[in-house]
Amino acid sequence: MSKEQILTGWNYRVIKHDEAENPYFAMHEVYYDEIGDIEGWTIESVNPEGDTSEELSQDLDFMIYDAKNHPVLLWSELEKTVP
Repeated sequence: MSKEQILTGWNYRVIKHDEAENPYFAMHEVYYDEIGDIEGWTIESVNPEGDTSEELSQDLDFMIYDAKNHPVLLWSELEKTVP
């Protein structure tokens, strides 16, 4: 599977805030360009949400899937990738 098939548009990613005084992990939305390279991410971590309990459950499922299927990103490395 090519990078374009895996990482285009956006997805949830776990980011390790490794530059914080007390490093921690948080879920963020990460955005990709047309060839699958990271072009941005949410500064604040995101929480699951939905207008119904089913939508909330689906959002949680997406977060869990992405957390399990994509490597953890490092905040310090992300800051170097996007001008």
